[in-house]
Amino acid sequence: MNDIELSKEAKMQIKALKKISQWKTFIFGISIIGVAITYAGLSGTEKNIFMSILGIAILIISTIVVIILNLGLKNGRKNVEKMLKVLNKEVML
Repeated sequence: MNDIELSKEAKMQIKALKKISQWKTFIFGISIIGVAITYAGLSGTEKNIFMSILGIAILIISTIVVIILNLGLKNGRKNVEKMLKVLNKEVML
């Protein structure tokens, strides 16, 4: 892979990492909605089991998705750093 292709690949991966970060923020917001639904189902004099279960399910699923996205971001950043190090070494030579 030459310098131009490697540079282009690094730029594309940085763009993808930004998109994944946006998705992570969106899913984190959904988990907060899950907390609100759970609270609404459990609070008050009459407990609503359906809302409680729905809220907990949303919370669990969104938490798992955020963890997966976070892992992807971590590995993606490491990959971009490696590419940039290779580019910097080639420029220095």
